[in-house]
Amino acid sequence: MFKFLPASLYYKRLLALEPTLISIVLAFVLLAFCPTNVKANDGGYRGTVLQNLAAAYQVQMDDGELLDVEWNSGYDNWAAGDSVMLTTVSGEGFMFNEDERTQVDVFPWNP
Repeated sequence: MFKFLPASLYYKRLLALEPTLISIVLAFVLLAFCPTNVKANDGGYRGTVLQNLAAAYQVQMDDGELLDVEWNSGYDNWAAGDSVMLTTVSGEGFMFNEDERTQVDVFPWNP
C-alpha cells in the first residue's frame, strides 16, 4: 500500500530543493532577457579591420566589400587585423566582437 509521509517531511524536502529551483529560475531569466549574439548570427556581417583612422575604421567584409565605419560611442581602439561583426553595411549600427562593442555609422568606402 501507499504510505503518506508527514507534511513536515515534504516541507523539508522542498526547502532542500530551494537553491536548485532558484538557480533554474535565474538561469531561465538570464537566457530569456539578456542580449546575445543572435543578431550577429542571423543578420550580422563579418569583416576585418584594415586601418584605424582617427575616429573611423576601414573594414573589409568577408565578401570583399570595403566599408568606412565611423565611431559614434563605445570602444575606440580597434586594430588592423581585428575580426569584427557589423549589424549593418549601411547606416547606423554596431561593430563588435566577443570582447568589445562600438556604436558606428557605416558607409561604402570612398577613398
